[in-house]
Amino acid sequence: MATVLEHPPWRRAIQSGVSLVVITIVASNVLRIASTLILTRVLSPVDFGVAGLTGAILNILLMISDVGFGVYIVRHAQGDDPRLLDVIWTLRLLRGAVLTLAMAACAEPLAMLLGKPALTIAIAVTGINFVLDACSSLAPFSAVREERLFMLSMLDIASAVTQTVTGIVLAIALHSYWAIIFAGLVGATIKAVLSYVLFPGSLRRFAFDRHEVGELWHFGRTIAGANTIQVLLSNVDKIALSRIFPLSLFGLYSLAANLSGVASGFTTLYPSRILLPAFARAYREDPGSMAHAYYDSRRTLTLLYMIAMGGFISMAPAVVNLLYDPRYQAAATYLQLLALAPAMTMNIYAAREVLIVVGRVQALLYGNLVRLTWLIVVGTSAFLAFGPMGLVGAVGCIEVPVQVYCWHELRRAGLFRAGQEALIIGALAFGAVLGLIGDKLYFMLIAG
Repeated sequence: MATVLEHPPWRRAIQSGVSLVVITIVASNVLRIASTLILTRVLSPVDFGVAGLTGAILNILLMISDVGFGVYIVRHAQGDDPRLLDVIWTLRLLRGAVLTLAMAACAEPLAMLLGKPALTIAIAVTGINFVLDACSSLAPFSAVREERLFMLSMLDIASAVTQTVTGIVLAIALHSYWAIIFAGLVGATIKAVLSYVLFPGSLRRFAFDRHEVGELWHFGRTIAGANTIQVLLSNVDKIALSRIFPLSLFGLYSLAANLSGVASGFTTLYPSRILLPAFARAYREDPGSMAHAYYDSRRTLTLLYMIAMGGFISMAPAVVNLLYDPRYQAAATYLQLLALAPAMTMNIYAAREVLIVVGRVQALLYGNLVRLTWLIVVGTSAFLAFGPMGLVGAVGCIEVPVQVYCWHELRRAGLFRAGQEALIIGALAFGAVLGLIGDKLYFMLIAG
């Protein structure tokens, strides 16, 4: 059995990839913050409301139709087989084309349903992102499987820079939400092109194999079901509040959701690009080492992240006051409520990846059923008792019961360590206390 001193391959893979993920996230978040700093001074809260709403619709359709192409390639024993990749690329391209046409056809009914008929064209144009994304290569998924993350990080950074610069230039020229929509299309186009340029030999051809399609569906149907529930849950607040709030107030909410997404980038990339392939390797080489691999490999980074997120939640008023003009100050309350979810998902997504590796894929679906139950019971009750802010609070806390469920599944898989989990939650609370102190000091300084 591999020991700590022997530095097993899964540990070396994690150590070599973490710096690249951190660089990617830092660069992306610097761009995100710089973009919002400029765009909030050029565009209005209404423009952010439109962009947030069209983006939510795009995300809902994308995840509902996701059967886990990337996870399938990473996990499959023959994930590097050209024939298999051709079949997956073909299916992915067909899905993208169908979704683009479906969003165009449904744009007017959706706009009418949301009570925003003027957004019909904006919704239809946003749907072009589907086919642009589908035209990209599968090389990024293969890079994750093979733990070759440098060029993948370059791809993310280059497309983010392009989208940010384009959005700023168009915003100055157009002073309209179209700047954000067109920037998204440009960013998707550049990312698709670079996915071939940066990964030579990644061109694919049309192919179909009934057996492979059946295997993919058998694997992906649970993921598709889980994603369907998760995406509806993660966007129900946007859909509901877009009906309740005027676009100006919804724009503040969208800005807060965007800021909370600063943390979400790391909770997505780190587990999927670093932990998933490393856990898979550890399981193939020594299944008995999984508990050790699960906790030891990510302990320091997870604790630092939780402390930082606790501080971020407490200091949300200071952050918004520092970054934006008075028109956007009300976004601080939304940010404090919404930031709790990405704080919890760091630990939850790590559990998700290890449970997938040990064969408990159904945990994804059941975890989302927990979210659904929470939203129906607690979300509805909170909305009736406290109005829209009650719903926002329930959405912000939606990962709390999922964390409890993940602990249950880890225990069943023989991976749960109570002391390690208590240390992680304690780090979040410690960060929150530090953040409260920092927030008070900030406002004392600007007042004095």
